[in-house]
Amino acid sequence: MNPPSETPPAEGRRPHLLLRITLVMAATLLVWEVMAWTGSLLPEGPQAGLRHWMNALTVFVLAVPMVWLARRHLDRRPWSGLLLTGPRRGWAPFLVGAASWLVPGLLGLAVALAPGWVGIVANRPPAETAATMAALVVLVLLFEAVPEELVFRGYLQRNLHTVMPGWLAVLSQAVLFTVFGLALWIPDAGWGVVPERLPLFLGMGVVLGCIRLITRDVWACVGFHLAFQTAAQSLLNGHLFTVEGDRGLLMAAVFLGPFVFGVLVTALLTRGEGSWGGRVPDPA
Repeated sequence: MNPPSETPPAEGRRPHLLLRITLVMAATLLVWEVMAWTGSLLPEGPQAGLRHWMNALTVFVLAVPMVWLARRHLDRRPWSGLLLTGPRRGWAPFLVGAASWLVPGLLGLAVALAPGWVGIVANRPPAETAATMAALVVLVLLFEAVPEELVFRGYLQRNLHTVMPGWLAVLSQAVLFTVFGLALWIPDAGWGVVPERLPLFLGMGVVLGCIRLITRDVWACVGFHLAFQTAAQSLLNGHLFTVEGDRGLLMAAVFLGPFVFGVLVTALLTRGEGSWGGRVPDPA
């Protein structure tokens, strides 16, 4: 009679990591394709309009269960292993992530505004502007911050970190994030969008991956992502505000600063270092 195996039966049936990553990447792209199709059924509307809500709800309703199913049936590991704490405990890392963008971002904005190099003019009455920005916060959470962070800094980076050093897991998920972003942009905008978008997606993936490594919590990445996307969608598309003066200076002061100093702010706020050189276990 053979001795009982020390390896749990579920572990033996676990697909290879490369297959799991491929399946999750394909499912993620499919979710965004479904979103594009459902959104096309509605006419173009204003910012925070019906089509925007449809897109956000479609992505959220499909992406979050997809990651849950992958974690349960592909990884065969508990949900808590993705380093996504519950909402009650998640507020602290969430605020750290948001502050990691807001502190250098707002300082850069003050530097640009104080000498009069840049001006920002509201295009709508104050009450309407406030209501639209509140709606944008919810939409960014549903559409970008939670789904993308759960997939890339949650599922993918967590799994990659079990087989490679932390720094390499950060770079690897950033490359996957860049592939995902370009795959969404190139079909509509053409290959000419690559020089602009590639460094943006890669830089954002690296910064968010570092924040996730330092804090060991995906909610910190959600906070940073939320602050960035809300500011970008408020200031840069011309619906809520008009930028007067040197737009390039605004981009450098407000949006480049958080990507340069955001990880440092995270480290100072948490006094965390992260596991850069070693692999991390993912126990059943």
